[in-house]
Amino acid sequence: MQSLSVLTKSILNSVTVVSKIQKTLEVMSKQINPSIPGPSQINFKGTAREYFGIWIVNVILSIITIGIYSAWAKVKRETYFKNNTKIGETGFGYHATGMQIFKGRLIAVAVLVLLNIAAIFYPEIGGAIFVILIFLIPLIINNSMQFSARATSFRNIRFNWNGTYGKSFWFFVIAPVVSILSLGILMPLISKAYYTYFARSHSYGTSSFSCDPKVKDYYVAYGVGVVLPVFLIIAFLPIFGFATFTNLSSGPTGSGTMEISLSGSGLLPIILIFVLITSVYRVLCRNLMMRSLTLSDVANFDSTINPIQFVWIRISNLIVITLSLGLMLPWATVRAHKYLSECSKIIVTGDLEKFIDDATDNKSSFGEEVAELEGLEVTI
Repeated sequence: MQSLSVLTKSILNSVTVVSKIQKTLEVMSKQINPSIPGPSQINFKGTAREYFGIWIVNVILSIITIGIYSAWAKVKRETYFKNNTKIGETGFGYHATGMQIFKGRLIAVAVLVLLNIAAIFYPEIGGAIFVILIFLIPLIINNSMQFSARATSFRNIRFNWNGTYGKSFWFFVIAPVVSILSLGILMPLISKAYYTYFARSHSYGTSSFSCDPKVKDYYVAYGVGVVLPVFLIIAFLPIFGFATFTNLSSGPTGSGTMEISLSGSGLLPIILIFVLITSVYRVLCRNLMMRSLTLSDVANFDSTINPIQFVWIRISNLIVITLSLGLMLPWATVRAHKYLSECSKIIVTGDLEKFIDDATDNKSSFGEEVAELEGLEVTI
């Protein structure tokens, strides 16, 4: 009887162990296999200590080579952040080379030098050169966006940018002027169109992303992220003026000159509110774009960035970087990237494994070679 009892206990223990192993494997498969429907958080696995080692070497070598190494430094930086940004346990890939970036920068510098020489020797064509630069902006932006997208991959499938010259010219040259002339009234409408264009112009493999946010949501974001901060600035102006007037009144008199000193306590709220204006609205627009973003019938996306927390991260990062004389820049960069990654989610709604297999089968080897050969990042 005793041996039977021992045998029974052993069997029960074995069953328990097998059950635990099975549950563990199921959990692991859900983390690793992105084809399982459900939300999957995007995580950043890098650390400030690791990135500091990469950053300090990049800085030293860039100084020694008078900036030439900065192209290869960018590749190391982008590779580290892309590889450590993971969906489940799979990271993104980065395929650009330092030589590609270096060649692109040489082209950009050569163009600028030639235009400046032409402006010096032929001042009468200065206006024409300015116009030429304006019309080059869409080409430069499209080239840079395409290079960045093609250099990034997930599961060996590359992204791409399919933006057109006409639409890029509208959004990056004309639309900002229209927004200013309308006193900001058309800004939400333009923002909605821009973020929709930005999303739809990207593709994963041969499948384009889709995005259809609502205009009214952008007007709400505009009210919270722009109108409200502007009213706060107006409210702080009397305080700022009073602080400045007090400094002027208490300053030395009879010297024949008037010294204007701006109160730090009066400027600080204005600076903070300016940061709010430039950050909150962009964060809200980004959230709206991500929440309406879809990839075929396979995946939806979500973004849960808290504008106030994001602003706090920006302000505190700036303070820490300043106090550390720049040495805490890697920590601040990792902190911001980690927060943005963790606030981004992908909700798989279809068979992602089959989608990736089909994308792999349809991948053009010629297209991949063109991406490698023509991949020159020309930025100014």
